[in-house]
Amino acid sequence: MESKTSAINIQIDSNVKKDATLVLTELGLSMSSAINLFLKQVIKKNGIPFEVTNAPTNKKILDVVCALIMKDGKCLIARRNKDDHLKGRWEFPGGRRQGLEDEKKTLDRAFNEVFHIKTNIKEYVTHSICEYPGHIVDLKLYECDYISGEFDLSIHSEYKWVNIEELLDYDLADADIILSKFLIKKYIEETRGE
Repeated sequence: MESKTSAINIQIDSNVKKDATLVLTELGLSMSSAINLFLKQVIKKNGIPFEVTNAPTNKKILDVVCALIMKDGKCLIARRNKDDHLKGRWEFPGGRRQGLEDEKKTLDRAFNEVFHIKTNIKEYVTHSICEYPGHIVDLKLYECDYISGEFDLSIHSEYKWVNIEELLDYDLADADIILSKFLIKKYIEETRGE
C-alpha cells in the first residue's frame, strides 16, 4: 500500500539546524524522520510531548501528586470543602510533595495520614500544569488500586466512585480537568481496541 506524504516548509535558526542534524545523524535519523516522530508523539500525547512553560518566576510552583484510585471499575474523586482555595471543586485525591520526597511516597503518606485508606500504587500515568491565582500546580497522576479503609473527609466534604467517562460531569479543579480529558480519551481508545 502506498503511503501518502505531505511537505512542510519551516524556518529554523541555521545553527539549530546544524547542531540538530549532527545529533540526528549519530542516531541514524534524518531531519524528516525526526520531525515525523515528533508529530506522531504530538498526536499520541494529544499535545506537546514535553513540558512547555513560561511560568513567571514570581509564582510558586507546587509539586502535587494525585491518584486514579480504581475499585470495581470506578475511580475515586473527592470534593474539597467550600472554604478551601478550590472552593468545593472535585479532584483526584493526593498530596503535595515534601522536599525531594519520592512521588509514590507522597501518595502513600497522604493516603495513610490524611485519607486513611490503603492502596496499591502502580504506575505514573500523566501530568498537568495549571496556573491558579498566586501559584502554579504541577500535578502528576498515578494509577492505584483501592485495598481498604474509609475515605477520611477532613479536607473534603464528600467523595464518589464514578465511571471514567463521567468525570467531566463534575465541577473539577482546572488541573484535574486536564487529567480527566486525557483519561477519557485513553479509556475510549482502550474500549474501542477490545
